Amino acid sequence: MNWRNITFVLALCSSAGTWAETIDIRFIVSEDLGRTAAQQQTTRATLQKYVAELNGYYRNSEVELNAEIVQVEFARIVAVDDVQIIDDMAHERNGFEVMFQKAHEYGADYTVAMVGKLLVFGKPGCGRAYAVNQSVEAISSTRKAFAVVNFVCGAHTLAHELGHLMGLNHGALVAQCRHDKTNTSAITPYANGYAEGNCDGKPQLGEFGDIMVGGGMREINGANKNELRIFSNPRIHDERCGNNKTCGDTASGDAARALNENAHFYASHEKHVAQTPNY
Repeated sequence: MNWRNITFVLALCSSAGTWAETIDIRFIVSEDLGRTAAQQQTTRATLQKYVAELNGYYRNSEVELNAEIVQVEFARIVAVDDVQIIDDMAHERNGFEVMFQKAHEYGADYTVAMVGKLLVFGKPGCGRAYAVNQSVEAISSTRKAFAVVNFVCGAHTLAHELGHLMGLNHGALVAQCRHDKTNTSAITPYANGYAEGNCDGKPQLGEFGDIMVGGGMREINGANKNELRIFSNPRIHDERCGNNKTCGDTASGDAARALNENAHFYASHEKHVAQTPNY
């Protein structure tokens, strides 16, 4: 089955709404992205677009999750360093006051800070999750379910950072390229991104990586080329997935399986609020 047919079939399944667990997201947005009512409206619309794209990634990966926005709040976020913002979120300060109480109030399974400027290791970057959660207890905890994302980096970074919170990591090739085995420390050995290629930082035929490989594509081909908007899944076959046209590995790159196995835990941090979303 080709990629277009896979997308069409999965879209039909999703529209039936019979199998996906719902994860609810609350966005805390830096006030510089919403200084006027018109700018706030545009930002909200963009966040809706990002979440729709995120749900497309889940469908195309055969992942039984569906994300919804439960609240968007604009706040004065004072830090620009990723580690500092995550620390401020954890301690509910500097724009993140009563963050966990509000997560409970709105039924938010995940809280994501959206900022207009973000420094990662001192350089402009895209995002950071609180942690790679590696146990059922961790992936079930609201207090370990938050991340910061650079607004301009979009749905792909949102999906990647949520992936870390759900127990996924970058994968074996990233670990090889970075000489850092922690890139494969995940909730299960197969809960990792999947990539094919080498570590020369130059584009070559057959190289690709999935959502969780993320910035690791720089070490593989130098320019984030052939980064597919799917989570690793060896049951999906596509011409873009390397020489074997297989989009994962059963033992080391099956993030879709891990996500489906734990979907209930992701969706049960907070009780879903059946009301009109406050955004």
